[in-house]
Amino acid sequence: MRRLFALVAAAAMAAVLTPAAAHAEPVDDGNRAWSMRPGTPDGKPDKRTHYTLQGIPGAAVEEKVLVTNSSKVPASFVIYGTDAFNTATGAFDLLPAAQKPTDIGSWMQFQAPTITIDAGATVAVPFKVVVPANATPGDHAGGVVVSLATGTDVKVDTRVAVRLYLRIAGLLRPVLAAQKVEAHYAGVSNPFGSGTVTVSYTAENTGNIRLQSRAKLVVKSALTGITLAEKKLPDLPELLPGQRVPHQAEVGGVFPSGPLTVRIELEPFGDPEQPVGQAVPKAEGHTTIWAWPWLLLVALLILGTGAGFLVRRWLIRRRLARAEAAALERRRARKESKAGAAA
Repeated sequence: MRRLFALVAAAAMAAVLTPAAAHAEPVDDGNRAWSMRPGTPDGKPDKRTHYTLQGIPGAAVEEKVLVTNSSKVPASFVIYGTDAFNTATGAFDLLPAAQKPTDIGSWMQFQAPTITIDAGATVAVPFKVVVPANATPGDHAGGVVVSLATGTDVKVDTRVAVRLYLRIAGLLRPVLAAQKVEAHYAGVSNPFGSGTVTVSYTAENTGNIRLQSRAKLVVKSALTGITLAEKKLPDLPELLPGQRVPHQAEVGGVFPSGPLTVRIELEPFGDPEQPVGQAVPKAEGHTTIWAWPWLLLVALLILGTGAGFLVRRWLIRRRLARAEAAALERRRARKESKAGAAA
């Protein structure tokens, strides 16, 4: 009887524990995954992919960012703001975690430096951008960064970020420049063929507005002004104020006609989501190179040398013929003179 009671009790205990086992805590697989996106004032997702904000010196702009923890367990994350820059290829990038921001990244304020989010949950994190009273007009670019927290330091800089642009009211100067233009010409083996002009230049944003631009490469004869070749280049990536990026381009079908004027033309334009509101001046840079048709000149030199040789031979033969005719004439005259004397 006691044994039967023990079995019944064990079965009842198993029935009680089975649902608990089914709802046991998920096993930590060591993987951490998270994402973020802009949020509405009430903490809901919106259609924005980045922040495009307006502000004035001394004001504060409030926003929210939605952070989702896709890991199987709760996780803690570091959240902060930093500055943006253009890489050597023109890409948008953010300062490393170890480098302190000096611009808009230092203006961002969060309620706490870290956030803990349950597995599969999304948290709306409020933050604000406090614009200094002496902030310069124009565009300031940065990003809101969320990185995995490991203790008190971020040992591995694995980050997810959302771009943030803030335009401060004031005197806007949309200015782009094409500088350090250098070019060279590469010909072909055909004396009457054409070659390729390769150009390198640096696009620099000397104004205070972020700009994209359409680019074109034009090659003209410096002697006649005739356009020998032109090519529409891919649009240049967005260039932040104060940034510069080197570029290269080439165009073929250029006949070597001596001095060439190589010109880069840039047509800047602003972000459609944040238009400049004024005319943006075009920019251009140019240089002059020499493209002599060396093979053609050599061929002409050979032809000229051959023609000169033939003309020289013809002149020599003609002089000899004249000398021979003169000699014959003198002999004939002497014979006639002797015959007259004998008579």
